Amino acid sequence: MKTVKFNKTQCGVELLMNVGNFSDLPDDYFSDEIHNTDFFEILFFKRTKGQIILNQNIIELEDYSVVFISPFQKRQWKVQKDNIEGQFLIFQEDFLNEFFSDKLLIAYKNSDQNSNLLIFHI
Repeated sequence: MKTVKFNKTQCGVELLMNVGNFSDLPDDYFSDEIHNTDFFEILFFKRTKGQIILNQNIIELEDYSVVFISPFQKRQWKVQKDNIEGQFLIFQEDFLNEFFSDKLLIAYKNSDQNSNLLIFHI
């Protein structure tokens, strides 16, 4: 089984996360061959039709679906590749460990607007 590895330097500098549109992904990303990845994935489908078989569980996909996938889960996509649109957020476990342990991360709760805001300095 193929394991897709996270490319830290894809953007020209070393990053532990990546975001973009599905059109930015390699052509074989939504492969119908069984594979896994070594990173976390959050996929925001604006337009799609089909299924993902995730660890032998069939999950129906439709417009405006959101899918969370942990590293090393076996998956097989059964989607119409010419009719898929959306965005992705992928990251390694190190991103979570480093981001939330950063002492420069400031959490702010705005009680007037009932919203949360995270501010961090790079």
